[in-house]
Amino acid sequence: MSKQPIFAALFVLTALAPIRAADKAAPKNDKPAVLLRLAALDQLRGHLRYLGEVVGEAEKAKQLDELLKSKLGEKGLQGLDAAKPIGVYGWVGQFGIDSKAVLLVPIADKKAFLDLLSDTLDAKAEKGDDEVYTMNVEKLPVSLYFRFANGYAYITARDKEVLDKEKLLAPAAVLADGQVGAVSITVNIDEVPEDLKANALAVIENQLAALKDQEMPTHSKAQKKFRDAAVDELSGQIKSLLQYGGAATLRLDLDRKDGDLSLTAIVAGKPGSPLANRIRDLGQLSSRTAALSQPNSALKGQLNVSLPQKLRALLGPALQDAEKQILAKAKDEDQRQVLNMLLDGTMPTLQAAELDATLDLRGPSANGLYTLVAGIKVKEGAKMERNFLKAAARFPKLVNLDAEKAGQVNIHRINPDKNFKSGTRQTLGNHPVYIAFQDDVLFLGAGEKGLRALKEALAAAPRTGKVMELQLALARLAPLFDDPTQAEVARQVFGDSKDGDRLRLSVEGGDALTLRLFLKTKLIDYVNRVEKAKKK
Repeated sequence: MSKQPIFAALFVLTALAPIRAADKAAPKNDKPAVLLRLAALDQLRGHLRYLGEVVGEAEKAKQLDELLKSKLGEKGLQGLDAAKPIGVYGWVGQFGIDSKAVLLVPIADKKAFLDLLSDTLDAKAEKGDDEVYTMNVEKLPVSLYFRFANGYAYITARDKEVLDKEKLLAPAAVLADGQVGAVSITVNIDEVPEDLKANALAVIENQLAALKDQEMPTHSKAQKKFRDAAVDELSGQIKSLLQYGGAATLRLDLDRKDGDLSLTAIVAGKPGSPLANRIRDLGQLSSRTAALSQPNSALKGQLNVSLPQKLRALLGPALQDAEKQILAKAKDEDQRQVLNMLLDGTMPTLQAAELDATLDLRGPSANGLYTLVAGIKVKEGAKMERNFLKAAARFPKLVNLDAEKAGQVNIHRINPDKNFKSGTRQTLGNHPVYIAFQDDVLFLGAGEKGLRALKEALAAAPRTGKVMELQLALARLAPLFDDPTQAEVARQVFGDSKDGDRLRLSVEGGDALTLRLFLKTKLIDYVNRVEKAKKK
């Protein structure tokens, strides 16, 4: 049997060992700085075979699975329990290379496992009076130690003391239900040595400082000043993460039955810290536009963010210079006047540095057309509407002011003309575009049911929204593809599936800051088939 797989796994442990250990002291607490978790071998085998089928390599996946199965044998990989997850936990040392780690290997047969190690590493394991085994392997610079406990073999390199019975972490503490996924890694930022974090911050700050040195020949001094302040703010946020960060986890999950694949990143702050408070506030964001989106939309996007107070004071002058630059590019006086009115109405919103916006594309209908509804929170909405009315009055054939009404809100209609692009006509048809200003929100409706969608938006109440969300349903968007091959492949892959074509990316706050990418595995199949079709 090949010696490479088990040798490679054990080498990960020894890679942390320096020629001479800088610190031989055992960890002072049982909270590790790093935890790595892998699903059970049987589950990983199933995942690999499933993904092979998804990307159209079923035969290769089957061959790989058969190879792994032959290695496992009747007793697993010579004594390993292929039905239980695998884990690694460790502590980060002051100098990095003096870190300590423990590998948890699930055991089905102790004797078979000992035979496996002996055969693979060409060395004999000697059991000590403390029930800890020692192995001295010719190719490894340090000794290997392990002991059997809790249905696992606890394996480490160099630092035997971490295997003391009272120091062992229970498998449930390392491999807790719901935290393993297919693979996951957790870094407890508060357990990383301060000097190590300071060194990492210094490297990051040097890289960011280089951004401030880059020339901006087409920008004003105020715009450069804003850029530099934004870089400093980013540096401060990273410093806050290193200073007040708690657990940070990255986890990959795969549900073969439902065809769900997700990648989740979670960052928490120390309880009561400024970072934890900011993350909590992000989970309580009130949105004037979040209610616009519907569950079965073809495409929807939501964003609810704001600039830190430090940057807002610098944003005004930068925007004023940008306004001058835009007006200077006007083709004639009429265009300049229209731009000036529109900019005058939108500038208060831009200077407020708060973006609460939602876009929702619904359809296609039986006619193959879509409906678009969008909303954005604005500042001084009444002033913005007055400026819009002044600009629109110049184009009476294009814009019908006060064409509709919803309660006390006037709705303005923009009529389609020959300047509408063909892509827009294909998506929304020859239907008008409707605009309405309600207090501090600007709403837009377009397409087949644009007016109705706009009126529904005007009636919707504010609600808690996410920091960001983007979702698309590929099968619903397929009719818009220019390449007929893509549309045909979409029909083949998704058929009449109602949710097998979903991709979603979201960011939200609360107890932790959570970024989640979710997709149906049929999307992978779709991309793979499209790429193959292009090569034909």
